[in-house]
Amino acid sequence: MGIGMDREPGMSTTMESPAKAERRREILDAAFQEFAARGYAGASMGAIARRARASKETLYAWFENKETLYNTLLVSRLEGITSHVAAAARRDPSPSNVLPVLAEDIIRLMLAVAPLNQAMSGESAEKASRLIGRTISEERRNFADYLLRCRAEGHIAFDDDPLEIASLFVAMAEGEWSLRLGTGMIDEVTDAMIAEHARRVTRIFLKGLAPD
Repeated sequence: MGIGMDREPGMSTTMESPAKAERRREILDAAFQEFAARGYAGASMGAIARRARASKETLYAWFENKETLYNTLLVSRLEGITSHVAAAARRDPSPSNVLPVLAEDIIRLMLAVAPLNQAMSGESAEKASRLIGRTISEERRNFADYLLRCRAEGHIAFDDDPLEIASLFVAMAEGEWSLRLGTGMIDEVTDAMIAEHARRVTRIFLKGLAPD
């Protein structure tokens, strides 16, 4: 995950009217609900169209097939983190403000992607994994650049590879939520739990990088 502070990510590289962009978002939300409920293998373009109250022709006009729709959905979720964190950074770029926002979004993404991958296998799963990997690698570089700026401004201090520092924070944010849910240690992950974990992770992380 990273902080693309110098760019505005979007769901499409082309300009869309507000109405068309909103309709596209509604379709992606419907796709998320269908994939989360039935897994990749069980979801269908027809079911997604019905959830979105759209025709199958509309879906196929925007998305070549289910795989393209699924990959677009993953990208939109990843870009959502970038835009959210970038907005927080514009308000206050200090790590004490930005990192809790990033940590919360990492947790929410992890919890969102888990049901999307249910029952997904084979070539489609491999393509989706590669897509996520490329996007995360790019955002990790952005995050590393942000950490370097924070170091230059005296907020933090470190001598290690900034990419490794970035990965460490992501791993701390991810925690063991999926394990706890899967083993019945907890029944749900609430907003309050996510916020508290994000604050705790940020506090521990910044304490370890505190300037002398």
